[in-house]
Amino acid sequence: MAKLYLDEDMSSRVAQALRSKGFDVVSSHEVGNDGLSDEEQLGYVTKEGRHLVTYNAKDFLALANQWYQRGRRFPKILILREDHFPRHDLGAQIKTLEEFLNRSAQDLNLWDCVEFL
Repeated sequence: MAKLYLDEDMSSRVAQALRSKGFDVVSSHEVGNDGLSDEEQLGYVTKEGRHLVTYNAKDFLALANQWYQRGRRFPKILILREDHFPRHDLGAQIKTLEEFLNRSAQDLNLWDCVEFL
């Protein structure tokens, strides 16, 4: 089953709610990674084998492209769209990430790509 890492754009309450449902999810706040650069965040998730969840499409799309062009592997980056999942709507975030986690067992493309949710 996929493991998630929520960057500092996300509330740690989302991670807590998903863990209460049996999923392996942590947030940058919980592991002391707030303030790291985007490159450091991607390096952390790669080392940990966790998929990154963020609202930061612009920077992480560029970073994913750079890593891909250099042949550097990275776990799937999940980008939440603010127009679909406002930052204050934790319930919608939890539901969407739970759906991703439930389907990820059948998803063979969990590395070196970006998915918009």
